[in-house]
Amino acid sequence: MKYKITIATDEDLVLMQRFFYQTVTIYGSLIFTKEEIVRYSKLAANKRYWKQKFANDFVYNAKLNGEIIGSFLLNRDGAIGYIFVHQDYQRKGIAMELYKTLEEVAIDSGIHVLQAEINMATKTFFEKNGFTVFKNGEPSKKEEIIRYKGIKNISKV
Repeated sequence: MKYKITIATDEDLVLMQRFFYQTVTIYGSLIFTKEEIVRYSKLAANKRYWKQKFANDFVYNAKLNGEIIGSFLLNRDGAIGYIFVHQDYQRKGIAMELYKTLEEVAIDSGIHVLQAEINMATKTFFEKNGFTVFKNGEPSKKEEIIRYKGIKNISKV
């Protein structure tokens, strides 16, 4: 499987919106609360939001045959917005390649500390990539997802 990881551009907008919406609605029940699924589903359709992210932050896509099969968002402050891989392409090393690219982009941009909101589905992935993971307290009665915070120092020694 020959996919390519590239920075997102305005030409990727429609593909990005569809990929994000599908990921949130299909896979989201494992990692998001119901309220978050509704909020993120609406965000997927917000063209202005995506164009702003493309211009101001780091959005990269893994593409195969013109379709987005994975993506990450890294804010300029080092916060990882997401690392998603399409459900049909999971467990093929794509998330790891996206993460390697994310870390290279961060280092090249002078970001020294990465931060991530983590849940049970992503905890092992972040731990394997050197993050220190802290539990974010107990979920409320309304919130069924256990949350963690992950931090990794990527400064070159």
